[in-house]
Amino acid sequence: MSTPLRCHLLVALCLSVLIPSKPICGAEADLDRLTRQIQPLVACLSGQRDAFAMTAQVDAIIDGSPQRIDARFVRYSDDAFDLDLVHQDYAVKLRRRAEATAMLLPLHNTVFVGRGKTDDLDHLRPKEITARIISPFTSVATYVPILQGGDAGGVSLILTGLTKLRFDPAASCWRLGSDTTIEFSAQGQAIDMRWDDAHVQLAFGDVTGEVEAIGDWPGMQVVELPRDELERQLVRGVRRAGEILAPSSRLTSPPETAKRVDHGELRWIDGQRVVLLGGTPQQIGTAHGELLADEANRCIDSVLYTFGTAQTIRTGRWFRSELADAYARLAPHIPERHRVETRAMAASLGLDPELVEALNVFPELFHCSGFAVFGNATTDGTLYHGRVLDYMTTIGLQDAATTFIVAPQGQHAFANVGYAAFIGSVSGMNAVGISLGEMGGKGEGQWDGVPMATLMRRALEECSTLDQVTTLWTDSPRTCEYFYVFADGKTNQAVGVAATPESIQFVQPGEAHELLGEGIEDAVVLSAGSRLELLRERVSQKYGQINVDVAQWLMSRPVAMQSNLHNVLFVPAEGVFYVANASHDKPAAERPYARMDLNALLKTMPNADQQSAVTPPQLSESELVAGAVFAARDTLDTGHEPSADARACLDGLIWQATDFDVQCQPPHDRCGDWSIRFPSPTLTGDAANDVVNLEWYMARDEAGLPITAPAVVVVHESGSNMTVGRLIASSLRQYGLHAFMIQLPYYGERRVNSDRPAGEQMFSAISQAVTDVRRARDAVAALPLIATDNISVQGTSLGGFVTATAASLDSGFNHVFIMLAGGDLFDVIEKGEKDAARLRESLAERGITGSKLKSLTATVEPTRIAHRLDPATTWIYSAQFDRVVPPASAKILATTAGLDRSHHIEMLANHYSGIIYLPYLLDQMQQQIIPTKAVALTE
Repeated sequence: MSTPLRCHLLVALCLSVLIPSKPICGAEADLDRLTRQIQPLVACLSGQRDAFAMTAQVDAIIDGSPQRIDARFVRYSDDAFDLDLVHQDYAVKLRRRAEATAMLLPLHNTVFVGRGKTDDLDHLRPKEITARIISPFTSVATYVPILQGGDAGGVSLILTGLTKLRFDPAASCWRLGSDTTIEFSAQGQAIDMRWDDAHVQLAFGDVTGEVEAIGDWPGMQVVELPRDELERQLVRGVRRAGEILAPSSRLTSPPETAKRVDHGELRWIDGQRVVLLGGTPQQIGTAHGELLADEANRCIDSVLYTFGTAQTIRTGRWFRSELADAYARLAPHIPERHRVETRAMAASLGLDPELVEALNVFPELFHCSGFAVFGNATTDGTLYHGRVLDYMTTIGLQDAATTFIVAPQGQHAFANVGYAAFIGSVSGMNAVGISLGEMGGKGEGQWDGVPMATLMRRALEECSTLDQVTTLWTDSPRTCEYFYVFADGKTNQAVGVAATPESIQFVQPGEAHELLGEGIEDAVVLSAGSRLELLRERVSQKYGQINVDVAQWLMSRPVAMQSNLHNVLFVPAEGVFYVANASHDKPAAERPYARMDLNALLKTMPNADQQSAVTPPQLSESELVAGAVFAARDTLDTGHEPSADARACLDGLIWQATDFDVQCQPPHDRCGDWSIRFPSPTLTGDAANDVVNLEWYMARDEAGLPITAPAVVVVHESGSNMTVGRLIASSLRQYGLHAFMIQLPYYGERRVNSDRPAGEQMFSAISQAVTDVRRARDAVAALPLIATDNISVQGTSLGGFVTATAASLDSGFNHVFIMLAGGDLFDVIEKGEKDAARLRESLAERGITGSKLKSLTATVEPTRIAHRLDPATTWIYSAQFDRVVPPASAKILATTAGLDRSHHIEMLANHYSGIIYLPYLLDQMQQQIIPTKAVALTE
């Protein structure tokens, strides 16, 4: 593993490494020790400390030489901080005060200064900044609520549960594997980490000295910027970088949901996003934005904010200004129809048209390969045109990868293998057999001509023959240096092109070229360096044997670079092409190809004026105001139950169905977006306890607006802080699901100046919890924005037992997810350890043992009615080394419910470390609640 990656080892391990396959002795002592030691750090990172200073010094071997990175962060208040990052090759310093923000680039003697107002959402104010810079689309986001809550114990649990981090008493340090040590100072104010040739020292403490105001910068070039632009650039750049470095499954395995709008349709073919667009430029641009809003914004964030920030630090020039300057020179050479389409797309995305137009000229430099082989080179003379795009997988463009099938009014229809928000082409084929691919060269900054991607698209729209394509390039003013392969399937012809602003040269099949080597008959082969040599060698090796499979092999690694963003194999004579897109961990060459038939896809497209609009409703929170009341009614229906014992259990839990009100209130202590309250169906006489409170964590789109979506009622564990329940609920909303964490009886706002019930009253409270959870389903269904035909329930530990019983009352919940719980509650209390043992002792002190305990547990025993659960929509997640809820408890519940083995997941964990599987659980919940839907196309 490289040293730069090892600098992030602890964070990465906390997200990816499973615990050992057996319990660890002394784990509790380690947990307590680590909690004490990291408390000062957690207090800083969670915002519990209003002011603090932190420094970091990293010494490592990078590219074979020792290098140092120094970092310094000082938080002065909720509005002000300093941040310094210094390396021998780059340096950036941020100064943020209430009235202004400055970004210094010492190596370029430049400072960017913004004064005045900031953006309402994307700003650098230190208070609660974690929520703004860590995207819900990162794998890290699942654990952020624990850090934000300042719970050092929860952070320690994740660290010790997810990693092999263990304390070495002999050396008074923590060890991670055989080569990594971590030492804390006695007061926890310093951390020392060592591994291999790397050494990281962290120190933090109080702020000393006065806060310096942002003033003049003598000797430096000062560039004034709008403050909202400066802070938005940094916030969105960091946020998108997190998605790229640690993507969640919502990015790596997006739901394959089909969608239609006027003049456009989104489909999926073999896991790849395909968008069909037709009509006028205005109609095509509007449909593009409507179908790919999330992907387009993600692509823009990658280019403008993440790449743009890095480019600014590298060059000392403000990237957005550089982009605007380039566009000003390129714009006169862009057809008006393309500008209309771009502006229409920008309008549908709610973005500045000038910004989106400028971003559409971004792809001007590539490092690629290409070839065309035909005649004697292939098995049957068919022309195969291969195109390898090697370009910036590191900025996450693969998240926006889309194959467009476009039927523009009055022009040739075409396929464009590209990216959301980008209307130009770098790889394409039209319906009359012309295919195009390019390879970037030199000449950055030579912008006085037609953008390469515009020329490519014009050729697809306007050209029917190879001569027309070459004439278009010859007669058009060009930018930079580019190489191309053009092919025509109708005539089995291909040509290579070397073009600069000053000259253009066409390389015929079999023709030698000083940059490309000796000619190969019936072949045009373009690449550079060793990749060109290998590609030529492969073509020669398989000469006369090339078919689809061999042609795809020609583009495999290392002809394709590690940065291989997409590969395309065109068979223009057949109107067929094959596409492979990169993932976050594999280049396109190592990914499967999807076969697409351009002609067949075009036949499925109705005329533009006949396209039907299936636009999702635009809903808002207008109905949700403090004090809003919604009418609800119980839908509980236990139906016929032949088992006398089950009937007796049900009769002890059900209530008379009735109408009831659901009230919306602001959240308490910022837990969730809203507090939803309704009367418990089981009244105890305790006014506070008899009002059920749901913490609503709303599903939102990327613009932050609430959406209509399925819902999940989350039933928390026994801990007073309800940490796991809140973690699950806040995470589910990041998966596009409304989550409602129900506060069980005598928890949260339902507990006012009193201890929770003990003894027999405890079982009455559990019984009340069962009824509350079932009524919660109907309360949620009464609210706006809820897909009322898709409401599920999830419970953990205590909440899992409650969930198992509540979901067995009837078929009210669509899906049931039970974690770290089971059946035979009596046996769990009698034989379980830790929490179960403490409960057993508490009950024994009150004389509740033996037959009396068995009688009480029977009132809420899940297995008495678990046969009523639907085994197709129920899942149990148990821990193989659970000593609180023994594995036998989960097995008996799974057996009673008739679950298939695939619905009972046995985790390599204990009762407390099972939290490490939360991302897996969330992924599976999303997949079951919002199933992936692939759209098959008739060809």
